[in-house]
Amino acid sequence: MCIEKGISHTLPLVGRRRVSEEATMRKCSAAFYITLGFVSLWTIEASTGPCYCGPDHFNLLKNKCNNTEGVYDLACYTKYKTDLEFFCEWKGDISTSYTLYIQQRKCSCVNVHQKNGIWSSDDFRVNSNQNVTAHVIASSGYLHWCTYKNFSGIPSKITLCGPHSKLTYKRISGHLTMQVEWGNERRHIKKFFVEYKEFNTTSWKEQQSKNNKECVLWNLTTSLPYELRIRCDPTKECVQCPRSEVIVVPPELTDAPSIQLEIQDHIHNRFISPGQRKAVLKWEYANSEAVAYYNVTVRKVSGEPSNQDSFRTEDSSLTLILSYSAYNISVRALNTAGSSAVSSIATEQMDEWRDSFGPFSVNITSNNSFSLSWNSSVSCVCYSVEWWAKGQMPSFRPFYKKQTHKKITGETDSSTVLFHSPLLIFQPYTRYYFVLHTRPYLDVCKIKNINNSETTYGTAQAYLTEGSPIGAPGNVSIFNITQHSSVITWSPVSEEDLRGFLLGYYIYLTWDNSKTSFTVDPSINSYELQNLESNSAYRVQLSAFTTAGEGERSDFKHFVTNPLEFTALNSIIAAVIVGIIILLLAVHLSCRLLHRAKKLLWPSIPNPENSNAVQKIEIAYELGILEPLNRQRLEESEGCDSSTVCVVGSKKEASPLCSPPTAQAGVPTTLLLGEDEDSPFIPEQIAPPVTPTQVPTNESESTETFPMDFNKTDSTLNTSVDEEITTFESKDPGETISITTGSDFIQASQPAVVFMSDYTTMEIFQQVTMAGIQGPSIQTVKPGLVLVHPGQDYVRQSYFLQEAIQ
Repeated sequence: MCIEKGISHTLPLVGRRRVSEEATMRKCSAAFYITLGFVSLWTIEASTGPCYCGPDHFNLLKNKCNNTEGVYDLACYTKYKTDLEFFCEWKGDISTSYTLYIQQRKCSCVNVHQKNGIWSSDDFRVNSNQNVTAHVIASSGYLHWCTYKNFSGIPSKITLCGPHSKLTYKRISGHLTMQVEWGNERRHIKKFFVEYKEFNTTSWKEQQSKNNKECVLWNLTTSLPYELRIRCDPTKECVQCPRSEVIVVPPELTDAPSIQLEIQDHIHNRFISPGQRKAVLKWEYANSEAVAYYNVTVRKVSGEPSNQDSFRTEDSSLTLILSYSAYNISVRALNTAGSSAVSSIATEQMDEWRDSFGPFSVNITSNNSFSLSWNSSVSCVCYSVEWWAKGQMPSFRPFYKKQTHKKITGETDSSTVLFHSPLLIFQPYTRYYFVLHTRPYLDVCKIKNINNSETTYGTAQAYLTEGSPIGAPGNVSIFNITQHSSVITWSPVSEEDLRGFLLGYYIYLTWDNSKTSFTVDPSINSYELQNLESNSAYRVQLSAFTTAGEGERSDFKHFVTNPLEFTALNSIIAAVIVGIIILLLAVHLSCRLLHRAKKLLWPSIPNPENSNAVQKIEIAYELGILEPLNRQRLEESEGCDSSTVCVVGSKKEASPLCSPPTAQAGVPTTLLLGEDEDSPFIPEQIAPPVTPTQVPTNESESTETFPMDFNKTDSTLNTSVDEEITTFESKDPGETISITTGSDFIQASQPAVVFMSDYTTMEIFQQVTMAGIQGPSIQTVKPGLVLVHPGQDYVRQSYFLQEAIQ
């Protein structure tokens, strides 16, 4: 100050003025910094300090606040509101204090505020054709630290339209429909652009709208979300059209939820009150990630309104406590892009559980009125009755009543609330269903909440007028027909044809000239006919009856009882028996055929060794002990004394068996006959051919002839008989012994024995041999001796036998 004073005395007037201006500027600068410090300490969102709008002041700010940080992207615009209004915005730090000066004709300070790091000013009016300048000063708690930025422009050339004020969109069938609202500048916007792309992709697509309100994007992938940006189409009135923020559109909900409904009553769950049902509603959605929430709507089928019948939940299940009335339940999924298709499910009236309800009766008094009555133990005063006929929409009538009876008419009285449906016109021969509900209210009986708001008290059915059935039971069938019984089944008469309460059925049974009938309960649809006659024809008819009388009869159904009970076991037994018989017949026939075939193709040739004849011969010659005696006698007879006849037989040839043997004259044959025996000696075993024996024959004995047939012998027997000397001794010296040869035999004209067997030779030999053994003497054709060789086979024996016979 001393220096300044000294200078002021020595300086001229002009100098003194400059010094005074500089002093003034120093004072203003000090005041400016003090103001900035005060603003930085006490003001964050708005500038409330003094405004120094002189030109020197802004020049001073430019020189002093040369910091480049704190103010970014300063821009000012003109927006269409009630009039053109000017505003500015920039990006800055939250901890920094900002002061905005607007200079047009005059200078003024404008309040600023920030949101999400964006600082903007309040709107203020300006002249659209004059230039306007905005000065922004940013300061902090540090002294001598500040930032200065300014913006200049003509308001009419910096008009800004957008972003939009409101956007609604909906996705359906693969396209996206958008409704855009622009606010006050809507009259200046003609069209707008929509930039879109699939979520998490980089390529943007753009589509222009046809007007300033609506735009539709086609051929979108329904299962993918999309990103949108909207901006207006620039015009003369809307010079600047900034893009909106990115809007994410969720996927389209194309499918309907899958619903499952589980209902429990007080019988299944003891925690449920009688007259109420617990309905557990569950659903599933395929693309549940795209669902924001679910909306469940529960309404009565009768249409009775409720203050709350819609429920919003993010879960996939909902539990409700409902009465026994009929309800329509619908579920749909929602997100910001729209809603899915609705899935609905209905609950029916539980009329079959009416026995567990309280006593409740209905009497239809006229075609537009009916009376109700119930138990006096009910403490409620709010009721609701529903009634309907089959195929009709239910009607309802809530009412307030302290008594236990109520008459409902078509007119509204003082006790009837305003919310009710029109009364039905009751028709004769039509069944009507009634349901009475109680509600826990004491003032208004209207449903306040559809969930857990009423309890069913009872159900009833009534007719205005009953009639006899006009239809007969259908589908009459006969099953399980036996000898003495059968089962008849039928379907009940329809409710429309019944025209009254069913009391039972008549069954008419007719056979031959007899008739009978049966009465069965209305709950039965089958009946067993018993004590029927077997193998008899029957006819059956059925009819239903009500209190008004019997209805029409059904057509005759014919059936015949079984004559015999033929079961599967009987059929199996019969088949087995028949099979056994056929098998036995086949075996027998096969044996016969095989026997005949064997006899024709392979005739039986018996083994002579095993034949009966050979066995008898062996028995006859089993006396082998006599053979030494025979030999002794032969040795004694070699002397050929006076009592012994020696015959020397010569060797001769045997002729074929097919021709009769011939005797050769002069050939002697030697036979040995014991002195003390009348019969020839037969050894026990067949001796070899070298020791033959001869059997003597007496003339006194009876003569037998044995014809022999050698025609069946195909082989030729060639044998030789050596000479033999046989000594016969006679007990009686006076007995005449004659020696005969083969030429002395003659054939009988008529044989005494006829052999039919194919082996006649063996049988003849057997008979001759046995006759010689059993008889008292040897039977011969002529007196003489027969040459026998026991050791030879039966062919040779037959040969010698035939020779002896001849």
